[in-house]
Amino acid sequence: MSNIRASVVVDKDFAIGAVDPRLFGGFIEHLGRHIYTGIYEPGHPRADEHGFRGDVLALVCELGMPVMRYPGGNFVSGYHWEDGVGPRAQRPVRLDLAWNVTEPNQFGTNEFIAWCRKAGIAPMLAVNLGTRGAAETTRQRATEGKTKRPS
Repeated sequence: MSNIRASVVVDKDFAIGAVDPRLFGGFIEHLGRHIYTGIYEPGHPRADEHGFRGDVLALVCELGMPVMRYPGGNFVSGYHWEDGVGPRAQRPVRLDLAWNVTEPNQFGTNEFIAWCRKAGIAPMLAVNLGTRGAAETTRQRATEGKTKRPS
């Protein structure tokens, strides 16, 4: 094995190009208290009419993140976005394959978009390539706009 050395020089006055602000984004995932009892907790004294925690929202806004990805982390590998749209009472309860817990789908795609709007953060939707695959994702994208979505 060769003895390779590298060094990095940082000079605030020398720029090669602009840094994409999306680099400073974040993600939210259905892990632990991140969603439920985190950003979403209906009935909490600081929750609004949508169940979004105002205190948590204020702290997230202080971070100044330009974009938020959902669903983030391992959860996306088994998530079906259709489970998170429409009336909450009609959404399926499923086993979350990533964390082996029950997912009630009370915070889903619809709530994520609404939360991002309140936070002033651009939403970025992740694609499930774990249990769905690229072919199914391509079919979904091809039919967008042809199917009426809940508002």
